[in-house]
Amino acid sequence: MMPPDYKKHCSKTLLLDMLSNLPENVIDDILTCLPLRDAVRTSILSKQWRRNWCRLPVLTLDQALWETTNNSIPLAIRFKDIIYDLLTLHVGPITKFTLSSIANLGNYPKIDNLVSFLSRNGIQHLSLQFPKDNPYKLPSSFFTCSQMRHLRLQNCSIQPPSAFRGFDELVSLELYDITFSSELLNILISRCPLLEKLVLQISSILNHIQIDAPKLRSFDFSGGINDISLMKAPLLVKLSLFNTAVPSGEAGQLDLANYFASFPASSISTWITLVSSSWLQHQATYQQSFPLLFIVLNIFA
Repeated sequence: MMPPDYKKHCSKTLLLDMLSNLPENVIDDILTCLPLRDAVRTSILSKQWRRNWCRLPVLTLDQALWETTNNSIPLAIRFKDIIYDLLTLHVGPITKFTLSSIANLGNYPKIDNLVSFLSRNGIQHLSLQFPKDNPYKLPSSFFTCSQMRHLRLQNCSIQPPSAFRGFDELVSLELYDITFSSELLNILISRCPLLEKLVLQISSILNHIQIDAPKLRSFDFSGGINDISLMKAPLLVKLSLFNTAVPSGEAGQLDLANYFASFPASSISTWITLVSSSWLQHQATYQQSFPLLFIVLNIFA
């Protein structure tokens, strides 16, 4: 009969061997499902697992991560240490990266280096969220992310360099409280030829936006705007406009009639959400001219 100690030893050895011999793709799937801190802690399982987390293609630095680090150490120092480990130890592509909930970091140490690192390692899905009282100015390396397909930015300042030629692969763009001029926004959108989804939520008032996006299908706008042109978005099927610049009932609201007039009536089958009581008077006119158009008006007191 096998001694109990020997059974325990065999069981432990078998478990370690099973972990060590898992295929790399299975290990990657396991680590991707874990929070980053837990993924790094799998390094203690065996020698073979020591560097497995270093090839993770999906990384998330959010509030859950900061809450599990040593609170006795200032957040800025913890953040520097984490970024340093990523820059020095990570190998292979990073296809998806999320950074959020990083208040009290001062001048955002090392983030420029991080963005440059991502731009050289195949980033396709990037989400950067910063506090409202301390926006982040995107470095020039950000505009070299040629493989990016999905981009979400919050409280950032965008100033494309003169050499910027656009994001040729981008299909989804979400901008929240971003600092830019109307001209820069128009340039950014026009240089994303495959763009299908656009979300703009801004607190400032823009003068004129011209949406030049031949593949665009969904556009959600919330903020202040004096004029908007959508004539160069022929595939648009979902439009949501919440204009905070024009008080209810005053003249000067967006001239949507000009927008609809740019399309053949037979081709319009669009869901429009117009959030402003000043547009109510035009509802009958739009529906009479374009019978396939369904307009939903949300009237706020």
